[in-house]
Amino acid sequence: MSTMLSNQKPYPIIDYLGRPIRLQLFVTYRLLIKNGYILALRRNQHQQALPNLLVKHAS
Repeated sequence: MSTMLSNQKPYPIIDYLGRPIRLQLFVTYRLLIKNGYILALRRNQHQQALPNLLVKHAS
């Protein structure tokens, strides 16, 4: 069995305000891939003006 090695970090999951979140069981999300992160929206949420988080958290 072979394993796939990667030096890339997984995309962070962000809520509609730009804060990192953990997905919950039994909650329906709409997932959108944006500038280097995953935007997770619940049914009653819509995207706010989010900064480019890759630039904001670049080291």
